[in-house]
Amino acid sequence: MSVYADTSFLYSLYVQQAHSARASAYMAEGSILPLPLTTLGRFELFNAIRLSVFRRQLAPRAAIMDLRTIEGDIRAGVLELIACDWPAVHADAERLSSKHTTRKGHRSMDLLHVATAISLGTADFLTFDQNQAKLAITEGLTVKP
Repeated sequence: MSVYADTSFLYSLYVQQAHSARASAYMAEGSILPLPLTTLGRFELFNAIRLSVFRRQLAPRAAIMDLRTIEGDIRAGVLELIACDWPAVHADAERLSSKHTTRKGHRSMDLLHVATAISLGTADFLTFDQNQAKLAITEGLTVKP
């Protein structure tokens, strides 16, 4: 697998916000479809959209449409739900936490996203989260867009 997209990137593809134009431009540049999506990534993406409704950053109807679009893209093969070895991911996340968190303050989901990318053998890591990007670079991933 050549690419892994975290929730900040995926959210930007489906919900109009500051990074949406960059995410869309990156997707238009190359043929990286289908974009892999783990079940954890799907859950976090859906929850982020729902949380945006709670925070009044997104209208409920817009959120419903975004969720339906994502489900449609999964069915159409734009996004591909992939399996991963969760015990291996958790072990990698614990290794990353032990190595970096006390000095750099990484959140659990940041560690899990980078560990998932490592476990899947990806080269490119798509994120707009700067702290997570630093962790990914430290661990040898190429951060885009």
